Amino acid sequence: MGLFGRSAQPWREEVQLDRHEKVLASAESPAGWVVATTHALWLPHRTGMTRVGWESIDNASWDRDASALAVRQADALGGRARRFAVRMDDESDLLLIIKERVRSTLVTTRHVRLDADRGATIVARRPPGQDALTWSVSLDGATDLDDPQQRQVIERALDALRAELGQ
Repeated sequence: MGLFGRSAQPWREEVQLDRHEKVLASAESPAGWVVATTHALWLPHRTGMTRVGWESIDNASWDRDASALAVRQADALGGRARRFAVRMDDESDLLLIIKERVRSTLVTTRHVRLDADRGATIVARRPPGQDALTWSVSLDGATDLDDPQQRQVIERALDALRAELGQ
């Protein structure tokens, strides 16, 4: 028990909070702590805690079969999405906080059709405490960014959306 009856925060040494950043929730997992703050989600990783900004999370869900919190980090144009899976006993409150924080960063989305079966979704988000937007692109199915025509369609749509938002 810490000062004034507060319990110890064993993750405190690994989670480097920004100025004005506050912890909203934390949960222990066999791999380490999962910590949700006003600015980011901290996840246990092989090399220590990994910070994933709310604006970069594409999706979070609970995998009942694996008893794991599943988090997909959005990909930048030309990059690949990063996936995290953290085995946990209970995710209910934590998952609600994650979904609320991710939604709070959303500014706009635009789906771009590339052909009958494929497309891409462009997402503009505002990181907590910042004015500038971040941009990510989620690809449908077998969309190929090595195909210059598909990449050009996505880049034109991204430029148009940036102009529309004054970016």
